Amino acid sequence: MAKKVFFIFLLALSLGAFLVLKPLFSKKPEAPTILDRLPDEEFIGRLNLIDFARESEKITEKNQVGVKDFLAHDFLLSQSKNYGIDLRKYSYVFGNSKGEFGLIVELTDSSKIIAGINRLKIVYPIKDTLIGTKKVYVLKKEKLYFFYDKSYAFVYKGNQISAKFKRIVDAKLNDQTPTWKDFLKDNTFKKDFFVVSTQSKKLTEFGLKKAVLSIHCDSTHFLIKTALNRKGLLNVSLKEKGFGFKTADESSSFLNLHVDITKFRDNPDDEFLQIINKFAKRISFPTTEFLNAWEGDISFIEGGVTAISETFIETQMDEEFNPIEVRKYKSVSVPKYAIMLSMNDKKESFFQLLNTKGILTQDGSKSRFLFSPPLARKEYQNYTVFNSGDVFPEIQETKTHSIFHTWNGKRYQFDLLGLEEESLLGEFKIHFTDLVNYLKYR
Repeated sequence: MAKKVFFIFLLALSLGAFLVLKPLFSKKPEAPTILDRLPDEEFIGRLNLIDFARESEKITEKNQVGVKDFLAHDFLLSQSKNYGIDLRKYSYVFGNSKGEFGLIVELTDSSKIIAGINRLKIVYPIKDTLIGTKKVYVLKKEKLYFFYDKSYAFVYKGNQISAKFKRIVDAKLNDQTPTWKDFLKDNTFKKDFFVVSTQSKKLTEFGLKKAVLSIHCDSTHFLIKTALNRKGLLNVSLKEKGFGFKTADESSSFLNLHVDITKFRDNPDDEFLQIINKFAKRISFPTTEFLNAWEGDISFIEGGVTAISETFIETQMDEEFNPIEVRKYKSVSVPKYAIMLSMNDKKESFFQLLNTKGILTQDGSKSRFLFSPPLARKEYQNYTVFNSGDVFPEIQETKTHSIFHTWNGKRYQFDLLGLEEESLLGEFKIHFTDLVNYLKYR
């Protein structure tokens, strides 16, 4: 009897254990989040499309963009609800300089997506294909792919669909890449709604670790806030003010910068300085002597042309047909530009060194830097000015640090806003019509 009781007890215990432990063995692994699926690329970023569209309405309205109604935030919000897309949350983007890019968005109801795809099929030659065992929609000519699952949708344009698709579909929970982890925990422009980061190898050539961009717009310009991060401390800081040229209507290029380079001088192993030396060696430019003589202020302006008299030697025959050299003069047009540098009492020894190296030569009362036109020199307080024009530019006290350049008749401007311990902060300004024309003819 005791054996039967024990057997029944053991059977009941086994059944109970089975019922308790079964869910643990049969439980499906938790699905990865959208952040776990994100693939690495040269450029990565996050975008709140609704907020970006809301801010962009003023620029599309002012420039009378034909499709502005379709770009309005309320239209995008209503359409996203119709097709089960959650545009109120961040979407995530990635791409490279070859023009390949991808976008991942969260879904609220994946069953609504197919209605949108069927509508697009009426207009575009969208085909179905398989990548592995998954159905993917594709525009073959454009190399544009679309895939959706229960919680997310993925759009990609480019040649790396297999690798990107595998990363996204086969992702595991808590499997974010180091690059995305670094981006997502970065507090730079944390509250902004369109932020892109890159750790491109090209940045390392200039001693930089990464660049973070935040894209905004006003009624006329796209504004790109910029943070350039380097590997170590910056050894320069901004001065509050300095003297610079006053721009004119004909100005096509301009630079105005005022920095304290005391620490820069004292750190000969600074990576930026090593990069400068690399380029300076090509013309035997004495970088160390320049930094010892320069006080950190530079202003440059270019625009328009001026005529100068240029001397040349022509070989002629005298009356007895002997060759003789005759000095002649001709009028040539040269660009008008000027450069102003703040200099200390070591400037004359620096300029003399340039003369010795043949970088700076005398042309009568004027000077030439390598192959530059003749430059008139003028001293202004503790500044030295070289000018190729017939009139020296106006000089004013300024607190701005900026650069602009005109290319194909369009002006592109960058304002330096601050230098922190490891970051350079600034802002690009690109006129809306210039950007549209660039994208149209690219």
